[in-house]
Amino acid sequence: MKALLGFVCLLVGVAQAAWAQQQPAPLPAAPASSLTLLEPPQLQQDLDSLHAWLHATHPNLHLRLGHEADERQWQRVRAQLNQPLTAGEFAQLVMPLTTQYADGHTGLSYDFSDAAFQAYSQRGGLFFPLNVTLQKGKLYVTEAATESEARPGALIRRINGESADAVVQKMLRYWPADHQKNREATTARLFGFTLWSLYGWGESVQLEFQNYGQRQKQTTTLRGIPAERLMQLMNVGPRKYKLTLHEPESLAVLEFFGFQQNKATTAFLDSAFTVIKQKGIRHLAVDIRRNGGGNSAVGAQLLQYLTTKSYLQGEAKELRYSQALPQQPNNKWFNDMLAANQGKFADGRYRLSSTPQPPAPLAKPELLFSSKFYLLTGPRTFSSAHMLAAAVKAYHLGTIVGEETGNAMRFFGEPLSFQLPNTKLWGMCAGAEWWAAGYTPQTQDTGVQPDVEVKSTIKDLAEGTDAVLQYLRQLIAEQDATASSVQP
Repeated sequence: MKALLGFVCLLVGVAQAAWAQQQPAPLPAAPASSLTLLEPPQLQQDLDSLHAWLHATHPNLHLRLGHEADERQWQRVRAQLNQPLTAGEFAQLVMPLTTQYADGHTGLSYDFSDAAFQAYSQRGGLFFPLNVTLQKGKLYVTEAATESEARPGALIRRINGESADAVVQKMLRYWPADHQKNREATTARLFGFTLWSLYGWGESVQLEFQNYGQRQKQTTTLRGIPAERLMQLMNVGPRKYKLTLHEPESLAVLEFFGFQQNKATTAFLDSAFTVIKQKGIRHLAVDIRRNGGGNSAVGAQLLQYLTTKSYLQGEAKELRYSQALPQQPNNKWFNDMLAANQGKFADGRYRLSSTPQPPAPLAKPELLFSSKFYLLTGPRTFSSAHMLAAAVKAYHLGTIVGEETGNAMRFFGEPLSFQLPNTKLWGMCAGAEWWAAGYTPQTQDTGVQPDVEVKSTIKDLAEGTDAVLQYLRQLIAEQDATASSVQP
């Protein structure tokens, strides 16, 4: 059984000064011993350690899953730990336990520096060469890394003789998420990686598919791609933002692939809005459809250029004082925060609430953008990107176009790292419970809803059309036509 390697943890950061969500230090690589067999007592000890850590640390583990149902699942897995397993085999059994809580910030994983992944990659191992998407549970091609008969929009029916539907259903159990749409988006993005992890497939894969608009099924054999190209398909890399101008529509699109607070991001925002000012741009779209989060301070920086209205990104958060935390030195930043607020805890809980505040004034007030602002969202809009969307929606700072965001309105953040004693697997557990701006009891399990819902169709995939940008262009053209018709 292949080791199940892990996901990229796009972690939450800082919302506003009083809303510090901090990011733990990078985790060290898993040792080579993670490839060796471990005995049942060792595996059971790790399972018990994981259970104790999550139940002692998570601020509200059973918000969406009953305690009794939870315990039955843990006991079921413990009974299966009756023979030697590798760390990866242990992970395949255990990871679904950590994803059952509907919390995208809690899970058990390897990262890409794991010994098995590194060894396979370094000896030239290859991975599935297609980018895919999930729509209504079906698997479709969105992009091919190499020449392929399976074109964008093709329905994938079988992989190496196994039903694509069955492959997808198995994969969905391994990725933490607040709701199903976000889980599907994560599974699709990490599909090639997970396919190798669970099945060992990637060097050469037989595909049965049906191209868009065609009735006949086809079969082809795909040669895999190296790890470097796989990372590009998964949108893993240093690129964090870009500016694209559509001058015929006087439209600028600022896309953020993550929220990383540093001098480079500050400089980018300043230069981007300088260009927007110089070009006289009348429509601005901020695209966070592929943004898994990072540091919410970037969202606050961005809003400095877009509004002078008071707002907040999170209405409240609640911390839980965990006796297990001092045993995990990687979480010093969180321990320090708990220590600083120690006198404020009641029954092990401390709730912080806030009121809307205006953004800090711009160093260059002339760069404030006061024309049409659109925020583009989707199921991969997660964590601090989701919090930005919540602020825009709740305080009417712009028009949200696209699909529901990937977090719930009542969600968890400030992930804390932990390591199991024998398998040496790392994982994360949320340390804070959040209520996003605009939260209501009726919306607690859903994401931020767009003002205008625009979904990509299979036809859009086949034709290479970005349905959301196409909608914006048409909207702008209609507005321009209306404005021209009323001019004297």
